[in-house]
Amino acid sequence: MKNKEKWYVIYTKSRHEKRLADKLTVMGSEVYLPLVKSVSTRKDRKQTIEKPLFNSYVFVKESTINIDSLKTYDSFVSYLLFNGRPAIVYQYEIDIIKSLVQHGYSVELSEVDSKQLSEGRKVMVISGPLKGTEGEVYQLINPEFVYVHFENLQGSMKINISYKQLKLI
Repeated sequence: MKNKEKWYVIYTKSRHEKRLADKLTVMGSEVYLPLVKSVSTRKDRKQTIEKPLFNSYVFVKESTINIDSLKTYDSFVSYLLFNGRPAIVYQYEIDIIKSLVQHGYSVELSEVDSKQLSEGRKVMVISGPLKGTEGEVYQLINPEFVYVHFENLQGSMKINISYKQLKLI
């Protein structure tokens, strides 16, 4: 049942992800905003900051939000649409993102067109926190990197994972 839970992807104004997530949490919604640590270089120093993994995206659990009430928030722009309807992300996809962030994988968003991913080989992770997760290999410039495609997010994530943790399916 837990993996059947659905999440909406909310598109926010630029740099308003934390603001909207905080406001929705206070209003009683279950919100997920994946944050990753990044080194910000200033003129006189380097600083470690947390920034959203997905710029302008906040995930909100379907059962905890009134769709119409979101439109009243200043930070809200729209829902991410897929085939003319609000995009749905399933709990298992949220769990994968949480696992990646929690276990400190080197995660970067990729600008790869999802159509290119169909050319890759399908793989399954056989060990580690992503065990059982399926994805597609996009390119093996270095065997330490594999692209995993999340269909409902219409994007890819470049994940630093050893080829020894993968098997072809």
